[in-house]
Amino acid sequence: MKKVYSIIESMSDNSEEVIYMIKIDFSHQVFKGHFPDRPILPGVMMCDIIRDLVSESLNTKVQLSLAKNIKFSKMISPSQCNHYRIKIKTEKNKETYNVRSSVSKDEEVYFKINAEYKEK
Repeated sequence: MKKVYSIIESMSDNSEEVIYMIKIDFSHQVFKGHFPDRPILPGVMMCDIIRDLVSESLNTKVQLSLAKNIKFSKMISPSQCNHYRIKIKTEKNKETYNVRSSVSKDEEVYFKINAEYKEK
């Protein structure tokens, strides 16, 4: 299945924080059905992008085990600029990873999540 995003660049100052620049593919099928008159990226897909990028940054498959806090601040909808900044901060606990992540463009924050993930 075709991904709704692609990674343009990744940057890391240390092993706990990674920043990804991604490009959203607004021609993806999901935008035709969610919603036809005003397409937006579904919240569940934002959560899935974060899970996918956490897996990428840790070099292991993870799954969401606990969503402590999720905040949707602004809708991601088709626009001229389809590049977004994903910041992921990860701390390893015994059997889980505590993750704080945000999706932003310019100075606007679109989405934040504070969650625990575990290896699949």
